[in-house]
Amino acid sequence: MFDGALPTKGFMPKAWNTRAWEGREWTETDHNLDRVFVRDGIAYGIEIKNTLEYIDREELELKLRMCEHLRLTPLFIVRMAPKSYIQKVRQAGGYTLPFEWQQYPYGAGEFAVKVREELNLPVDCRARIEEGTVQRFLKWHLKTHGLGLGDG
Repeated sequence: MFDGALPTKGFMPKAWNTRAWEGREWTETDHNLDRVFVRDGIAYGIEIKNTLEYIDREELELKLRMCEHLRLTPLFIVRMAPKSYIQKVRQAGGYTLPFEWQQYPYGAGEFAVKVREELNLPVDCRARIEEGTVQRFLKWHLKTHGLGLGDG
């Protein structure tokens, strides 16, 4: 869903499931980044976690090292993250974009409602990411990189 939402604000996809970017390659482990998107000449190494639990701390730190090595700005798109993780990403020059509800595939709405009501879990089934979610990232991008407050 974020593959469709990010381009609406000018963030364009450039790579999927990658360990390389612009001539640099990550060889320390077999891990990869979910995506690379670019806007205004800024390339983002993106990790997307649509899980109820937090991203593993070791994985978070590894993905931050990958982004540093590949010279990508880290972007973690996660259902939720503790403040310490958000701060760690911020210290690495990146952004954490929480979307709160675990997303089930479109068409699984009845199942999502049942899980939400019976198990009291934050799950949903939407056709697209809400405008405000990506808008928060756009505002951060523009402010952080001194690009003004355009609407994208």
